[in-house]
Amino acid sequence: MSETIVELDLSEFKKEIKGNIAEEFKNIRELLTPIEQLDSLDESAGKLAPQKFDYKLGVDNLLHTIRGKIGIDDYTYRNSGKTFADIAVATMNESLNETEYTLTETIGSLNPDCCIPELWADTIERDHVYPGSVFLGASFMKWYTDLEGRPGDKLHICRVGPAICTDLACEEPATDAATVACPYIELEHDTCAYYICREDIEDVQVGLVDALNDGLGSCLAVCIDNYFFDIALSCTNGGTLEHTAAMTGSLILEAMGSMLAGTYTPVKLIMHPVVWTSLMQDTNFTYANRFGSRDVISSGVLQQAYGLEINVTPKGTLMVYAGTVFGGTYRTLMLAQGALAGAIKHGVTLETEYSPRFQKRWIIADIRYGGLCLHPDGIYWIHSVEA
Repeated sequence: MSETIVELDLSEFKKEIKGNIAEEFKNIRELLTPIEQLDSLDESAGKLAPQKFDYKLGVDNLLHTIRGKIGIDDYTYRNSGKTFADIAVATMNESLNETEYTLTETIGSLNPDCCIPELWADTIERDHVYPGSVFLGASFMKWYTDLEGRPGDKLHICRVGPAICTDLACEEPATDAATVACPYIELEHDTCAYYICREDIEDVQVGLVDALNDGLGSCLAVCIDNYFFDIALSCTNGGTLEHTAAMTGSLILEAMGSMLAGTYTPVKLIMHPVVWTSLMQDTNFTYANRFGSRDVISSGVLQQAYGLEINVTPKGTLMVYAGTVFGGTYRTLMLAQGALAGAIKHGVTLETEYSPRFQKRWIIADIRYGGLCLHPDGIYWIHSVEA
C-alpha cells in the first residue's frame, strides 16, 4: 500500500496574519502619539503683520471720550501731585482760539560708566630700552681684574715700546732702547637708583618692580659706554678719516688700510644706527657681504664684514653735528684688539634699603670700573655725513 503525502500552502494565510498584526500595531502607535500643539500662546500660526502699540493714543482717547476737552486744572498727577500743565505741552490752536495740551514723556538717560571694567595688561613695557653695553666685558678690550677684592683705586700697566735696530760697527754700537711707559687706570664709580613708597609696592602690578630693576642695568650700560667713548676721544689716537658723504664699504677699507699701516689689525667697528642704515644701502658693500656673511640677507642684521665685527649703538656721542632737519655728521669708531683697556673693582651690584620712618624702599645699582687707551694707534675714527 503506497503512502499519500498531502502538502498545505499556508503562505497566503501567513501574509494575512502578518498584515493584520502590523495594522493593529499601527493603530496602537497612533493612539499613543500626542497631538502636536503650539509651543506658546503668542506664537503666530499665520503671517499677520506686527501691530504697533502706543499707549499715548489710548490715554489721549480715554481722556477726551470721558470728559471731553482737557483743561489745565482737570488732571493732577497721582503720585507726585504735579498738575496736568507740569506734564503736558501746551500749544495754541489759532483756529479755535484755544490752548490744547499734549501728554509727553521723559525717558531717563542711562549712564553705565561705573559698570565698565578697566583692563590692565599683565606685562610691563619699558620705553627706549638700551641694547646693552658695547664695552663692558667685550672680547676686543683688555680687561684687568687685579683690583677685584683688593685695596686701591689705580691700576698701573707697563707698556713696552718696540726696539729700534742700528748698524753694527767695530766701535761701541749706538742703539735706541725700547720705550717703557706705565699708564694707569683710575677707577670710575657710576650709580643709578630709585625709591618707591611702601603703599605703591603693595598696589602696583607684580612686574613693575622687576622692570624698574632691569632699567637700572640699562642705565649703567649707558654710563659705561659714554665713559669709554670719551676715553677713545681724549687720547692721541691713530687718526681720523674725514668724509663729506655717507658711509660706504670703500670708506671702511680705506680706514682699515691706515690702521694696518701702523701695524695694528682692526677687529671692531662701532657705529650709529643712522650710519649703519646708509652702509646697508651701499650696493658694492652688500654685494661683497652676500658671499661672506648671510646675515645681511637672512636677518637684515649685519654682524661681520671685511673681518670686522660691527656693533650698532644709538649713542649721542657718535653724533658730531646734527642737521637742521635730519641727518648730520657722525663718528664711527674702529678698534684693534686690546686698543682700549679696562679694569673693574666690582661688577654691577644691586642693593636695597627700607626705612620704616619714611615708609620707602631705596634700590641702588652701581659699578666701579675704569679704562684707558692702551694702544692709541689701534684707535681710529671715521667721520661721515649722513642725509
